[in-house]
Amino acid sequence: MGWPKLLVLVRHAESLGNTMTVDERAGFDMSSHLYPITERGKAQAAVTARWLKETYGDFDARYVSYYTRSKETMRILAPGERIYEDPRLAEAQRGMYHVLTKQQQEECYPAELERKKREGLYHYRPFGGENWPDIELRIHSFLGTLSRDYDGQKVLIVVHGHWLILFQRLIHHYAIEEAMKRYHGGVVENVSATVYEGKGPWWWPWRRDRLRLVAENIVPWRGIVI
Repeated sequence: MGWPKLLVLVRHAESLGNTMTVDERAGFDMSSHLYPITERGKAQAAVTARWLKETYGDFDARYVSYYTRSKETMRILAPGERIYEDPRLAEAQRGMYHVLTKQQQEECYPAELERKKREGLYHYRPFGGENWPDIELRIHSFLGTLSRDYDGQKVLIVVHGHWLILFQRLIHHYAIEEAMKRYHGGVVENVSATVYEGKGPWWWPWRRDRLRLVAENIVPWRGIVI
């Protein structure tokens, strides 16, 4: 068992949900996982696709979540290539907060909002949703797949913003406070790339690390797509 020699994590392209406010999404008659990418998102992905090809060539494996925006992004990044769909890559499930506006939450579930305040964002699990440790368990499981199946290979994954924050928390052993800071500071750009290399030969000083960060939040389309 080992680690991919190259792991590239690309956040999905701009989706319909990215163009709406939280309350607009809650009142919109479409499940969050079905949001398609926008025309602007397609243009973003096309630029990043060219950059990936020129910079890293071909990949041995490509993974997406079952979300429409993730799959549509990968079809532009890797047209015609085999794609693996894995539910462990899904974005955080926020349960009732996907379908209730802030006013509806306050009117219908005041006690639940108090529970959220008391337990804190990391620990709190909303009705029908997940808390952050739930997501981290999914990520732990997926890391096992990467280690078992892709030793020495090149892997491309289209990810979601919140998922990526927790992936990096596990890889870099961030404290919960650091993950919270990153979350409140805003997610990474759409179709931006975060790049890791797997551990190298026995004599490399960072051999004990599972994955070594090479670059973070690269935005190939910036200045090209408006």
